[in-house]
Amino acid sequence: MLRLWTILLVIVDALAILDVWRREPSLEKRLLWTVAIIFLPLVGPIAWYAISRRIINL
Repeated sequence: MLRLWTILLVIVDALAILDVWRREPSLEKRLLWTVAIIFLPLVGPIAWYAISRRIINL
């Protein structure tokens, strides 16, 4: 069961990093978000999707 959660977490992290590199125009912000997602594997993608969706909807 732990392997399944690990695999899902890696997939979510990879998708979040790809989304960061597609949507964020600034290289500095791309790198910061990538580092945040890598070092905070559960909180990083959640923060990215929450913040990026809020900014887009404004």
